[in-house]
Parts: sequence; structure tokens; C-alpha cells
Amino acid sequence: MSNAGWIQAEGWQDWAREAVARLGVSETMAMLLSRRSWDNGDLESFLRPDGVPWPDPLRIPSMADAAARIRAAVGNGRAILIHGDYDVDGLMGTAVLMGGLKALGGKVEAFIPSRFEGGYGLSEASLEAVRQSGASMLVTTDCGTNSREIGEELAARGVEVIVTDHHRPAEGQQPPALVVNPHLMPDHPDQSLCGTFVALQTLRQVAVELGRDLPLEPFLRLTAIATVADLVPMSAVNRRACKAGFRAMEFTPSPGLALLLEKAGIREVIRSHHIAFHVAPRFNAAGRMEDARLVLDLLLEREHVRAAHLMGRLESLNRKRKALQASTYEEACGQVLEKAGGRVVFVFSDQWHRGIIGPVAARLAETFQRSAFVVAVEGGEGVGSARSWNHDDVCSVLDHVGHLLVRYGGHEGAAGFTVKAERLDEVAGILRALPAQDEPSSRADIYYPIELGLLSQAWEAWGELDPFGPGNEEPILGITGLYARGQRVVGNRHLLWSALLPDGQPLNVIAWDGVPRGMEPSTLTPSRMVIGRPAPDSRPGGLPYYLNVQAIL
Repeated sequence: MSNAGWIQAEGWQDWAREAVARLGVSETMAMLLSRRSWDNGDLESFLRPDGVPWPDPLRIPSMADAAARIRAAVGNGRAILIHGDYDVDGLMGTAVLMGGLKALGGKVEAFIPSRFEGGYGLSEASLEAVRQSGASMLVTTDCGTNSREIGEELAARGVEVIVTDHHRPAEGQQPPALVVNPHLMPDHPDQSLCGTFVALQTLRQVAVELGRDLPLEPFLRLTAIATVADLVPMSAVNRRACKAGFRAMEFTPSPGLALLLEKAGIREVIRSHHIAFHVAPRFNAAGRMEDARLVLDLLLEREHVRAAHLMGRLESLNRKRKALQASTYEEACGQVLEKAGGRVVFVFSDQWHRGIIGPVAARLAETFQRSAFVVAVEGGEGVGSARSWNHDDVCSVLDHVGHLLVRYGGHEGAAGFTVKAERLDEVAGILRALPAQDEPSSRADIYYPIELGLLSQAWEAWGELDPFGPGNEEPILGITGLYARGQRVVGNRHLLWSALLPDGQPLNVIAWDGVPRGMEPSTLTPSRMVIGRPAPDSRPGGLPYYLNVQAIL
């Protein structure tokens, strides 16, 4: 984004003054709340998410039938195979169903497909997994809605299939017979739930069927991680789940999860930033580079030495993932700059590792502020990943080329697709030619002016506004008066400054990828407007946050 694109927020002062008097919040908090339109009920649930009621599981289509069948399988001692997915949502959902059904007396095993062999959803690998497990019931989480053929094959073999999912049915696709998915009903109130949350709702109803109490706390940890990682809308009930899950994570009995949080360098309370930038990438590294089953083993392990060994393996895979992702991003940027585009960026190569195209797409979307589609080509077929920018529905974008794709699916914020190599140029041409969305000033362009001395107050407000996600994006601040006492360039890309707050406390100021964005160490002066937001600082000593710079005007 060019510096000229930033606009100072206006017209918020009267509402903010009223909010300070009526709600008792700080002036900074009131200013940041003013960026959205509220009715009293919405604002009350936002500020006090613990009062938001949990939705009734039975309102999701087919829930009553599915829960009754799972209860019968548990009661009869039948073998149940939980079929997850290799991303964070699928892994957390698998852990929820495994842990919960075992606690309810179920005979349960799990199968996590390989990104590189079976791929997403039900496949031939799923048939083999069921055969080896001897299961007579297959329960999916975060997948299965668009897998009717495999579902019918399993049913023909005498396997009862129950799908729990949150993905939108593909256009013209008939879902399997028994699907617990809010997206099967237009405008269903639970369409903001991630796959793990749908799995948790299913588990809750199974417990009711069995007449058993089910403590939510252990499952809310995993649901909170999945909710942030999967970029689903941050609805009122999702805020409640995340807030409760973050609190529960601070005293998790899982040695694996505790070790991972330690690696993330969390110094105080857990926030969505920690999940999005530290926890989720590590979990995803296993499936992107090798075998996602590693994450499930880590979460379910209760022996500390074994958990430490598994965590070491995960850290090694994460280091490899980061290096490969960085080089692919550089190459993809070169393609984007060569190819004209309107609404989206679309890049592909037969040299890219398919395991890291998702995060590369996310970074491209942020860099070029357009939805990004990245395809890794191998063996005559391209596997693609899409990430949304500014509420652009990437699944709807793929509808434009659905007739040219082998398959596709996902939701507004993220999607996956497969395309024959010979179709790539045609698909790329159609998507690159889509006109840009008519949005003269997106919310991402607006900043809220704040005095340097109120930055710590803003950090406190950030804790109240958190968790962030679609529908509750992080606000952006504009700050003047920052004086750089020292500066350095890291890796020829990132700019780091040391500054002081008015009370004398040192403040770290960081512009990630600042050099490619045209910044220089001398850019930061007291007279310049620094556009950015506070973010958790994992380094010991000093403030618990640093200033993450978006631009300097």
C-alpha cells in the first residue's frame, strides 16, 4: 500500500465521549470501539463475551441423528475412526473428538491424511485407513462435505459415515447422506463456527445422549486455536470460545502444548497474535513438511520426556518450513510484479513445495492487498491455495473457473483447489482479468490518531478487543513524536528502531519487510506519522509489546 492510501479516522469523537461516560472504558478504548456500528446487544456481548450463551447443538442440521448414532456406537463398543485433516482446524477437531469420545467410553482411533498422498478430504487413503482399523463407523471433522463418492463406497462396505464439517458444499455437489454442517442450511446462525467447534457441538450432544457431564475447558483450548488459525468470522460465540480457551491454555495439563507455548515466548496472557503467528504455524509445519500426525501425538502425549522429543521434531520441521516459505515468497513476488492483475494475484510454478503455498498466499495477499492464489505444479496437476484480502470471498472467486478445476472448496477466507497443468494459463487469465472490487477506502486504510503517551493504554485496550479475526480486524494507529535512539537492519529486509515513551520506558519499533516496502533507517523521525499497531514482544525485559510499523508518512 502506498503512503497516500492512509486516511485518518473522523467523526468518532462524539460517540467515544458518550461511550466513556456510559461504559466506563478508557478514551482510547472508546475511540477504537467507534470503528464499528453497534446496537446495544452486540456491544454488550462484545465487551462481556462470557455472558454469550453457547449455541444449542441440535440447531445444526442432522445433529440429532448423528449424535444418536455415535451414542449407540459408543454404547455397543464399536470401533470408531475419527477422520481429520492435516491443517490446524482438522487436527484440533480430531483431538477434540478423540479425547472426548474416549472420555465417554468410546473405542476410538484417528486417521490424519497426508497432504502429499491422499490429499484433503476423503480419498482412497481413507478407505485403506478404515480397512486397517477395522472400524465400523467413520466420523469426520473439518472435511467430508464434498466427498460423496468415497462416502458411498464406505457405506457399501458396511461402514457408517458421519460427516461433521463447516465447509461450503461445492456448486452442484450433493453432500453425503448424514452431514452435520451449518452451511447446508441457508443463513444458518452457526456458519461462523470452525470445523473444530462443529465437532465440539457434536461431542456435547453425544454426551447429552449418554447422560454424561462433559467439561468444556479441555476442548475450548483446542477450539480457540482452531478458530483463530482457520480465519473464520469472529462472531460473539467465537469470541467467548477464544477468550475462555486462551485462559485455559495458561494452565494446560498437556506437556506438549505447554512446551509449544514456551517456544512461542509468551510473556503474559495468551492472545490471538500468539496463535496466528507462533502456535498455528508450528502446528501446520508438521503437515506441510512431513506428517501432520505428529501434532496429534504431541497434543495427546502425557509423558514429559516423550512430549519434549516430539516438540523437538516439530521445531526442526518448522525451521525447514520457514526457510522454504521465504524463498518461495520471493519467487512469487517476482511473478506478481511481471503479471498484470485486477482483483487477485495468481502465481504458479513446478518448483514450489505444495506444503507451503498456503502461507505464501497469505503473505502475498497482505503484501499486494489483493486475494492471492498460489499453485504448486507436479506430475501434470497443480494444487492451489487461496487466501482472502479485505473480505473478498475466495470461494466465490473460484466459482468463476469452477468448470475448469478438478475440484475446489473452502470458505470465504481460505480455499484449496486442484487444476490440470494444461488448464493453468486459462484459469490464471480469467482470474487475473477480474475487475478490482469497487472499494474506494477499505477499513485497512484508516488509522486512529493517538498520542505517544497513550500507547500503553492502547495495549490494554488491545487485550479487551482481542481476539481479532474476520469481522473484528485489528485497528491501526497513527503516532507522532517517536524519536529513534538507535536503528539496525536485519537480513537486509527488516528495520528495527529503539525509541522512548514519554515516561522513559524503551519501546521497540519494528517494520517487518520495511526495506522492500521502501523504508530506510532514517525514515523514523519525531515529525513523521508512524502507522502501526502494538503487538506482543517475546523478548525478556522492557515492555510486553512492540510497535509493528505498517507505514511511515
